[in-house]
Amino acid sequence: MGIVIPFPTKQVMDDELATRLWELVMAGEIGSAEYRRLDAEISRRRSQSAPRREPVRAGSPWR
Repeated sequence: MGIVIPFPTKQVMDDELATRLWELVMAGEIGSAEYRRLDAEISRRRSQSAPRREPVRAGSPWR
C-alpha cells in the first residue's frame, strides 16, 4: 500500500507562486523571464477570480 498525498488546492498553488515571485525579487531578478511569467500568471488568476461588479445606479432601488 502506498502513501496518498492530497493534490494541492488552488490556494496552495497561489501561495507557492507568490513565494517564488518574492524569492525572485529578493534575488534581484525582477526583470527576468521567470519573474514576468509568474507575475503574468498571478495577474491572470486574480482577474479570473475577481467578482464582476455591477454599476451603481443613482436613486432609490425601490422606485
